[in-house]
Amino acid sequence: MQIFLVTNVLGNDVTGDFNNNYDGSTVDSNNASNSTTNNYNATGAGDQAPVMSSIAPTVMGGGGSDSCLLPTTTGIQITMFGLSSGTMEQDPYCNRRKNARLLGAPQQVGGLGLQISGISILCASPEVFKAMVLANTPCPVNDFSTGKLLMGKSALLKYRENPAVYVVGYEEDKIFWDTLLKVGEELETNEESTSKSNVSKLSLSDRFRTSKRTDGGRETPSVSR
Repeated sequence: MQIFLVTNVLGNDVTGDFNNNYDGSTVDSNNASNSTTNNYNATGAGDQAPVMSSIAPTVMGGGGSDSCLLPTTTGIQITMFGLSSGTMEQDPYCNRRKNARLLGAPQQVGGLGLQISGISILCASPEVFKAMVLANTPCPVNDFSTGKLLMGKSALLKYRENPAVYVVGYEEDKIFWDTLLKVGEELETNEESTSKSNVSKLSLSDRFRTSKRTDGGRETPSVSR
C-alpha cells in the first residue's frame, strides 16, 4: 500500500474575495446626533498567503502489536514544491512466526494443534534449519515413495540423497553441509552400525561390572558381586 500526496502552491494563485467586501468599506450611521465614519480594512482571500507545508501522512493499520506491517512515511518541503508519501511492507519473519504459532498452538488456546506443521514453517529459515540439525533434531521431511514422515537419522539420510533440494540454505553454505552430511562418502554398513548400537544399549552397570578371565584356555565372563 502506497500513498503519495503532492502539493504545489504559489502566492496569488487564489482569486476572489471571501470577506463580504469589507476591505476598505465605509459604514455611515443614520444617527444625526452622532454621525461617525468607520473604515474597516481586512485581508482578503486574494492577498498573498504562506505556502502550505508537506506533512508525512499517518499510515493506519501498521505497526500495531498484532500486525506484521511495517509503515514508512516521509515528507519533503522546499520553497515552491512539497512531497509526502506513506508505504507499508510485510515483515516475512513476523509472518513466519505467527503462522508457526497458529499451526502449533493447542486448540484450547486458539491454535490448530499441528506441531509438526508449525516446525516445518520455522524450518523454512536457513538459520533454524541449521540449528535443528546441530541439535540432533533435524527438520522433518516427507518420503513420497512410502508416504511416511522421516525424522531423526532417516531425515538426515534423505538429506544426503539430494542436499540441494532438501537442505534449506545449502547453496549459501555448501562446504558446511557437505562436511556434516558426508556427501559423496560411504557410510558404515548395517552390520557395523547394528553391532555398535547393541553395545551402546548396555547399561553402565553391565558394561563396567563384567570382567574376563582365562579358564582352561577359554575366556569366561565373570561378574563381580
